Order: sequence, then C-alpha cells, then structure tokens
Amino acid sequence: MQGVRARTQDTAALAESVDPLRTTILLLHPIAAIALIWVFVRQRRWREQSNLLRGDKRKQALADHEATGEWMLRGTIGVIGLAFVAQIARASIDGAEWNKYIIPDHFHGWVGFLGLFLMLILRNHGRTTRNLKESGKSFVRSKQTHGKISDLMLMLVIIHAFLGFLYLLSIL
Repeated sequence: MQGVRARTQDTAALAESVDPLRTTILLLHPIAAIALIWVFVRQRRWREQSNLLRGDKRKQALADHEATGEWMLRGTIGVIGLAFVAQIARASIDGAEWNKYIIPDHFHGWVGFLGLFLMLILRNHGRTTRNLKESGKSFVRSKQTHGKISDLMLMLVIIHAFLGFLYLLSIL
C-alpha cells in the first residue's frame, strides 16, 4: 500500500506519466461530442418554439430545424469517426497494434453505436413528418414519435456522456 501512496502523491511521477499529445488526441472526441450535445439540446427547443412562432418566422425556424437535423446526423458520424481515429492514435502512441482499441470493450463505446442508430431513426421520422405535412396527410403520430425518440436520445446522451467521462478518466 505504501508504494501506491507514494506513486499517487508524487507530482513528478504524475507529470512523467501524462503525455500531452496522447491526452490532446483523446480529448478531441469528447470536445466534439460536447459541441454536438449542445447543438442537440438547442435543436430540441423546436418543440417549444413551434407553438410560439407564426407565419414566416415559423417557416424559417422549421427550415433551420430540418437543416440542423441533417447536419447533426453527419456530425454524429464525424464524432464517432473521431473516436476511432483517437483510438488508433492512442494505440500508436502506446506502441500497440493499430487496431488494439478499435473494438469497444466498454459500455460507452457500444452505446455510441446505439446513438447513431437512434439518430438515423430520428432523422427518418423527421423526414416522414415533413413529407406527410407537405402532402396534406395527418402527421401528428409521426411528429409525436419523432419527439419521443428525441426524449429517449437525450436520456441516452446524458448516460453516454457520463460513462464517457468515466472511461476517459480510466485511460488518461
């Protein structure tokens, strides 16, 4: 136990164990994810805005909502891709095979794929809602499903971000 105490309280040993390049590379994914989460939370505000806005302002806000939704899917794919690149770089820096960290061995990694799947479903329901509305058909059910998936995703994003923070602490 004495060895553990000495190792954890020695700031020189801590400074030697922290590689700034490795840390920076590993932080790129969470920083990009935080930005995407911020956009997602702003995107969800449409539910309140849709009831308050009228006329051209509502049409413009809806067009912005749709465009941001399309961008968010690409952003989600980009953030997941960044995680893979970071893990490949981590393996290289650690002197391991390039694919050592590619397959997630933790819940955070697998939930990322679930999030991408839900993002695809969310976008699909958003498009379906738009198409039903434009064709003059009832779109209430599709709109409600779109909102419920968004609610589910928000809960999943919170859990995913917390697990990602814990995972980041374990690998830094």
